[in-house]
Amino acid sequence: MTSNQERARQLMADSRFAFMNGQYREALNLAKEAIQLASKEADAYQCAGNACMSLEDYDNAIDYYKKALKLEPNNGNRYFNLGYAYASAEKAGESVKNLAKAEELGCTPENTVQLYNLLGIICFDIGRYNDALVNLSKAEAIIGIDMDIMRRKAIIYGMKNDVRKGLEVCNQMKLIAPSEYTGYQYAFRLLCQAGRLEAAKRELSIAARYAAPSMDYYMDCVSLELRTYEQDKDNEHMKKSLALLVKALDTLRPSVKEVAETYISAAELWLQLEDADRTIECLNAALNPVSSFNHGFEIVPKDYSEIRLTEYDVEEMIENDRIRIENELGEYGLEELADSIDPDEEGSRDFLTVIGSEEEAPEEEYKLDGNSSYELTPDNTDQVNRLYVGAYTLKSDFAKVIDYARKLQSSESAHNRYIGIYSEANACMKLGTEDYKQKYEETIKFFRNAMIKDPSDITAVTFRIQCCTDIGEYGEAEQLCNLLTPEIRKSFLEKVKEAKGGGE
Repeated sequence: MTSNQERARQLMADSRFAFMNGQYREALNLAKEAIQLASKEADAYQCAGNACMSLEDYDNAIDYYKKALKLEPNNGNRYFNLGYAYASAEKAGESVKNLAKAEELGCTPENTVQLYNLLGIICFDIGRYNDALVNLSKAEAIIGIDMDIMRRKAIIYGMKNDVRKGLEVCNQMKLIAPSEYTGYQYAFRLLCQAGRLEAAKRELSIAARYAAPSMDYYMDCVSLELRTYEQDKDNEHMKKSLALLVKALDTLRPSVKEVAETYISAAELWLQLEDADRTIECLNAALNPVSSFNHGFEIVPKDYSEIRLTEYDVEEMIENDRIRIENELGEYGLEELADSIDPDEEGSRDFLTVIGSEEEAPEEEYKLDGNSSYELTPDNTDQVNRLYVGAYTLKSDFAKVIDYARKLQSSESAHNRYIGIYSEANACMKLGTEDYKQKYEETIKFFRNAMIKDPSDITAVTFRIQCCTDIGEYGEAEQLCNLLTPEIRKSFLEKVKEAKGGGE
């Protein structure tokens, strides 16, 4: 007859097999059966804890790992698992304590690497950047060069504003994976952070030559245009950005998520160009990305002649021509190639094979899976609603502004809620509703209460100033401006002064 211990070991083996096949609930149930038969078996609790981790039930995972640790208090791997569970439950203090004990007792090589990685992430999250770098370097010393570790190190150097060392890490990434955009992307961000926009532009040109095209690349090109716009306020940068978004969708095989987010980005740009109708068209497309993309929705209609080829397109065309000529005619071109080959006895080179152009099979037009569905993230939803508010404000359709302002009021973000609350009051005033003054009084009271609740809530202060300015309470608005920093105060005082003089 099979003993309970043997049966428990079979159940643990079955639990591990179910876990490996992604059957986490089944793995947990099998582990629980094993625990009932062998309550002193640490591995049974380990199996249960692993299943709970994959089910994102971190509290129960912690309980199971604690029980495994109690049975084997000198096992470093048990401390590692408990530390990992605490980190997943966002309990950094308990996590660090258990991971430190795991390091002291020793773990398997695999867990040791994860341990230092985890300590690096936790130290980064709590702002201990030097400690984060030390732990990531320890992990690197064990497993050698690792792209994930280098990515984290590049980010940390960025947070420390150590651009030089960050760029050194980016160069390491490029040496390991020159066709991946990652190294170029982090270098681009570091250079932008340092305000070295010309160098950032060169980084994108290098990436275009060596890395495979990606949505991240095109979005960084857009980001550079917008950074440049902040300096010269030239709307041509907005138009170049729109052309880049068109290029991205035409060149890549984007996912549904990328299509939706590209449409939203296009809406942002059209709103800055004060074209409300095209903003709304892009937002509507973002809400139905599959259908819009498959039916050929155009971010920039073909008859919109103002959007021309960007400098990135021109550079790419020149580079493609150079590569094509090299591939077809050799590095030096046809004339140099012919001169380099000795003629026959009669001085002829008729023996050369004529290379004709081959007809390429037409590439099938890329379509998104018609059965796929996509829900915008909460952040995307807030962004869409904000843009609708802005577009309908441009169109003076204040009834629609109120509709979308109320949607913003249910946002998880306090800032977006504030935008929704203020926008509704302002739209009521623009519509001339009978209760708009009462609406403003309620809105001012709301922001006053927010300031009482959190005296550091500068956003509530600025919205309250704007409300007072809207209804002509200029003295109150000017007094509230004294709560702002000198730079922000100056801007708002100018707005109040303009409103007093009859401006909007």
